[in-house]
Amino acid sequence: MCTGTSKLVIIAACGLILPGCNRMGLCTEDHIEVIESPTSRYQAEIVNKDCVGTSPVQEVLLRRTQGLMSGRTAVAVFDASNADKPVKLTVKWHDERHLVITARGARVWSFQPNWHDVRIMER
Repeated sequence: MCTGTSKLVIIAACGLILPGCNRMGLCTEDHIEVIESPTSRYQAEIVNKDCVGTSPVQEVLLRRTQGLMSGRTAVAVFDASNADKPVKLTVKWHDERHLVITARGARVWSFQPNWHDVRIMER
């Protein structure tokens, strides 16, 4: 049985080497929604993620749709472990460079207010 400290260590390890965790089959991802910016330059994606030995999370990932920097980055991670209170996550583009994330019923585990030239607000 994992203790709280053990789970935190596993979460941190998977966070640092997440692409490896995904490739090894230790994580599953359920892609919920893709939201394109007004000019389609960026995409925000809502993903439910569950990794072995950790609590499930809901992530907001950002990526450019073109160019060399098209890899996705998690800009917000929310605890989704309470099945009685599912996360109610809404992601909307205010304009091309401003993303608004509204989360109800979840603790914020990680939040990045800036990503390249995009500003992210959590309400």
